[in-house]
Amino acid sequence: MGTRRAPEAPAWTRTGPTGPRGGRYTAPVPKRLPRALLRETAGLYPLGVAAICLLLSVDLLSVLARFLVEQGATLADVLSLLLYRLPWFLHLALPVAVVFAVLLAAGRMAKDSELKAAYALGVPPAAMLAPLVGFGLVVGALSFVNNGFLEARGEAAYQRRIDAFIYARPPAELQLNAAYRIGESIFFASRVRSVADDARLANLEGVLVVEPDGTLHAARDGRWDAAARVWVLNDVESSRPGEAPTQRGQLTLPFELEATPDETLTRAAELPLDQLVRRLEVVAAAGGDVGELRFSLHRRLADAFSAAIFAVFAGAIALRVRGRAAGFAWTIVLLVGFWAVWVLSGNLFESGAVSAIAAAWLTPGLAAAGAALLAWRTLAS
Repeated sequence: MGTRRAPEAPAWTRTGPTGPRGGRYTAPVPKRLPRALLRETAGLYPLGVAAICLLLSVDLLSVLARFLVEQGATLADVLSLLLYRLPWFLHLALPVAVVFAVLLAAGRMAKDSELKAAYALGVPPAAMLAPLVGFGLVVGALSFVNNGFLEARGEAAYQRRIDAFIYARPPAELQLNAAYRIGESIFFASRVRSVADDARLANLEGVLVVEPDGTLHAARDGRWDAAARVWVLNDVESSRPGEAPTQRGQLTLPFELEATPDETLTRAAELPLDQLVRRLEVVAAAGGDVGELRFSLHRRLADAFSAAIFAVFAGAIALRVRGRAAGFAWTIVLLVGFWAVWVLSGNLFESGAVSAIAAAWLTPGLAAAGAALLAWRTLAS
């Protein structure tokens, strides 16, 4: 009779602080399970993007329907307007849809006990979470391209198309309460409106200029000539410290700003990322108000970066849910919460309650804090 052979023990790997000789033993990680979660998440992601875009477009669809009737636009015009607006919808849909896809995919796996089986086989939560973080980083890169470049070009094209229907000629760009510091001189105009036929000219109203020696020039109107780099003021009242005011017919003052009125007055939402950075540098060097420009720049970056944070946040919750219903419920809660904070941050900036950078990064900052806490609890369990 031959000797009976004992069954071979499974191969184990040391991964923790307990057990013989100070190690905790878990089975080798089956790679198929994390890949299955990632594959199912990627399959649900386009559905989430489409659903969120549809929700965001409800108000616009009602506006475009009225536009179709009142302005005599064709269906092709309305579809082109929707296409131009699509990058704005994707600004929010791309990162937020990560939450939708991750929670529903993990909820389905939990319902079918696949996650329970994975944990029973010794698959650590970190192995399931890592692919989701990688997925979030990929979405973040796509969001960066959309937010930084496509959205601005789409917004500019959308506005041009709307203006072509509403106005006989496109309205000139306008800025209120514009202030600049050129050298030691301060230039202020209550209203700056570009000249439609010439991008190098702008009309000024309510002008006030303070020179380094304290001389004050006030004028009801004037013109900014970017080609000559001057402000030409009409009917000027000038006064020096300790002297009586004097009246002048016209006064030309040097205005050394390296930008045209058309470049300076274009809305931040219509500027691609590279042009937005250049505008920020020019206006900051001139001592102008850069709050809106800085907020627009950092919000685009923060919203793109938030995709990876949302993936961690949703992934940490997803690996603890017990079924599809729980995953769907958490999806609704998180989407409403993220949207509320995103809107609140914009309102806080507009009211002056917080700075541009703090407002722009408020949503991903709070999400990162929550993601860190949930990930720590999930990985430690």
